[in-house]
Amino acid sequence: MAGIGSTSRHATCASTAEPPEPNPPAYARVDIDRYVVLLDGPVGYVEVVPPVIVCYAGHPFPVAVEIAQVHDFDIAVRTVREHARRARRTPASDTLRATPRPENRT
Repeated sequence: MAGIGSTSRHATCASTAEPPEPNPPAYARVDIDRYVVLLDGPVGYVEVVPPVIVCYAGHPFPVAVEIAQVHDFDIAVRTVREHARRARRTPASDTLRATPRPENRT
């Protein structure tokens, strides 16, 4: 009887455990050879151009900038996501200071 009770109790505990939260998708297909890379929204693109996979940072695609070419799809997605994370950590004021301003001479 002890074996039956312990098995029943174990099954009850297992059924009350909450399943882990699924990870959000890192990319979604948007064209026959292009994927949008997601990180709290779209942050770039991966384009399959055999034999390489081209990584782009930025959104929407017409303004995205090529940042790398790799040979592995998962590495391409990770490259775009890591680039977006680094860009978010850089304060906008530092970016503006690093860009020289043209002087207006009239």
